[in-house]
Amino acid sequence: MQKTYFNDAVIGNSRMLACITSRGELVRLFWPNIDYPQHINSMRAGIFFAGQQYSTLWLDGESFRHNQQYIKDTNILETVCEDPDRGLRVTQTDYVLPYADILVRNYKIENLSGQERDMGFMLYSSGMTSNQHLGSILFDFRSDALIHYRHNYYISIASVTESYQFQLGCNAFESARSTCLCGCDSIGMMNDGALSWKLGELKPGDSKNFTLFICASHTLKGVNKLIQEFKNTDIQESYEITRKYWLDFLKNAKQLKTHREDVESLYKRSLLVFKLMSDEKTGGLLAAPELDENFTRCGRYAYCWGRDAAFITAALDKCGLHDAVDKFFEWAVNAQLDDGSWQQRYHMDGNLAPSWGMQIDEVGTIVWGMFKHYEVTGSIEFLRKMWESVRKAVNFMISYIDPETQLPGLSYDLWEERFGEHTYSCAAVYSGIMAGVRIAEALCRPESETAEWLDAAKKIKDAMERVLWQEERGHFLRSVRTKLNPWGCEHSERTTVVKVNPKGFMRDVTLEDPTIDVSLIGLSVPFEVFQPDDPRVSGTAEIVEKALYVPSVGGIKRYENDNYIGGNPWVVATLWVALYHIRRGNLEKAQSYLDWVIRAQTSLGLLPEQVDRETGKPAWVIPLTWSHAMFVLTAFELYGEEKSS
Repeated sequence: MQKTYFNDAVIGNSRMLACITSRGELVRLFWPNIDYPQHINSMRAGIFFAGQQYSTLWLDGESFRHNQQYIKDTNILETVCEDPDRGLRVTQTDYVLPYADILVRNYKIENLSGQERDMGFMLYSSGMTSNQHLGSILFDFRSDALIHYRHNYYISIASVTESYQFQLGCNAFESARSTCLCGCDSIGMMNDGALSWKLGELKPGDSKNFTLFICASHTLKGVNKLIQEFKNTDIQESYEITRKYWLDFLKNAKQLKTHREDVESLYKRSLLVFKLMSDEKTGGLLAAPELDENFTRCGRYAYCWGRDAAFITAALDKCGLHDAVDKFFEWAVNAQLDDGSWQQRYHMDGNLAPSWGMQIDEVGTIVWGMFKHYEVTGSIEFLRKMWESVRKAVNFMISYIDPETQLPGLSYDLWEERFGEHTYSCAAVYSGIMAGVRIAEALCRPESETAEWLDAAKKIKDAMERVLWQEERGHFLRSVRTKLNPWGCEHSERTTVVKVNPKGFMRDVTLEDPTIDVSLIGLSVPFEVFQPDDPRVSGTAEIVEKALYVPSVGGIKRYENDNYIGGNPWVVATLWVALYHIRRGNLEKAQSYLDWVIRAQTSLGLLPEQVDRETGKPAWVIPLTWSHAMFVLTAFELYGEEKSS
C-alpha cells in the first residue's frame, strides 16, 4: 500500500522518529535508527459511543476539522480534531520522551453537545512486515498491551487506563469500526489488531483525558519493562520534562538576533529539525524522513548523502552545535571505503544504501566540510582524527582525474540524473583537494606530502577554464562528456565514446552540455574556485538567475527544462542564488529570496524541498534538512555574525 507522500509533522528523540499527517494520523515510525526500520503500516485512533454499533469516528476522518501546531519552541505536536455536527472535540498531543524510546499520545476528549454521552476510545494498528506471512502480534495480559513483533523488534501499544476489548487479525479494522472486538486469540501470525477502552459518561461540557503510549525495544521482556515503567510515571511530569528538554536545547544553541520574529521563529524550527534528523547512535544526518517507500516517484530520501551532510554540518556549526558535527564526521570516517571514496548514500548505521552510481562531488564536499569545521572550532585534535581519511580521500580524487580532459572523471551529477564530467563536481573536487592541503598545513605535515595535491588542484582549475568556460555563450558549461539520454543512444550531433569502467564497457556521451543549472554558482559559492566578482562567474550567475527564475510563484528552479515533480522552484536553489548575492553585496536582492523561502514554509514551520509552480504551496519532501541548512547559512550571512551570539 502506498502511504501519503507528505509527512506534515515530525517528532522524535534522535533515536525514534515519528511522522504524522495534518489530520493527526501516525503514518511512519522509525526505530532504533531514524531511518530504519519503519514499523507502522497503519494506525487509526477514534471515539465510539457505547451501545451504538458502527459508531466509531476515526479522528483523521472527514467529519472532523483539524488544526495543528507545535507547542512553541518544541517538538511536541498538538492536533485539534473537532466534529461540530456531533459536538465533539479531541485535542491530541504527541511527543517522544527524550530519555526513553516511548511515543506518548495524550487525548483530551470534550463533549460539546447538549446531551450526556457514554464514550469509548478505539485504536486500530497494522504493523509493517517485509513479508505478509511474517507479521506477528500478541496481546500481553500482564502489561495490558498490544504488541507487534518481528525478529528483534517489539512495538507495543498500551494505556495507563485498563483496556476493555482487544482483537488480533480476523478483519480487525472492520471490527474496530463496529465497536465490537473479539479477543479469542492472544497471539497470532497476523500483522494487525485493535484495542478499545471505556471512557465513561461525559456530561455536556465535560472532558476526559486519555493517554496512549507506544514503546520500542529489542526484546519482549524489554518492551514490557518499558510499559511498566511508564505506567508508574506521572504523565504531566513526562510532558514537562520533554518540553524543558527542547527549550534547553534551543537555549544552548547560538541565538540568532534579527529583530524579525519570522526569521527567528524559522531559525528555531530549523534547529529542532536538525536535532530530529541527527541520529544519536551513529551521527548520521538524515536528508529527510521517508515519503516514497515504493519508489513510485523518486529514489527515496531517508538516507545520508555526504553532499547534503556537508552543507548541514556547515549550518550546524553556525548554530553552535559542534558536537553533532564531530559525530557526523566520525560517522563519515567509518563509512569511507578503503580506496578513500564514499558511495552515493548510506543508511544511518553506516551501511551502503541502495545506489546507482558514484558522485565524485560528495568526496570533495566531505573533505571541504572537514576543513570548514576546523575553521570554526580550531580543533587540531579533530584534524588529527580526520587526517588518514583526508589523505585517502584526496588521493582517490586525484586518481579519478580524466587524463584527457584533466577534469574529475565520469560520475553522476549532484542531482543524480546525468553521468558525465560536471562543472559543479569539478568545483567540489578542486575545493576538497585544496581543503586537504590546508589540513596538512594545519597539522604541519611535510610539503612533500602535498606537492602532488597542489599540482593536481592547479591542473583541475586550469582545465575548468580551458574546457568548461564558453566565451561565446558567456557562461560555464554544465557538463562535458555527459550522458543526456540514459536509456539509449545520444540524440545530440556532437558525441564521442568513452570507457565507463575498468572492464572496458563503452558508452556514447554528448561532448558538451550548455544547460543553465543553478549548481554553476558552486564555482564561487561555496567552493571558491573563482571569486564572486570574477566576470565569468558574475556573467554565469546573471544568466542562471534570468533563466531559472519562476515568475508565476517566484523562486529559482534547478535547471532549464527540469521536469522532476513538475519542474518547481527549490528552496535550496533559491537560497544558493541568495548566498551569491550576499557575497556580491546585493543584500536587498538576497533578502527578497530569503523572504520567499519564509513564505514557502508549511504552517508548522517546516521547509519543503520544492514549491509548487502553480499554487505556490510547499511541494514534495517535507521537511528537507538541506533546505533548513541553506536557510540557516543564508540568515547568518545576511544578518551578520556580529548581530548574533
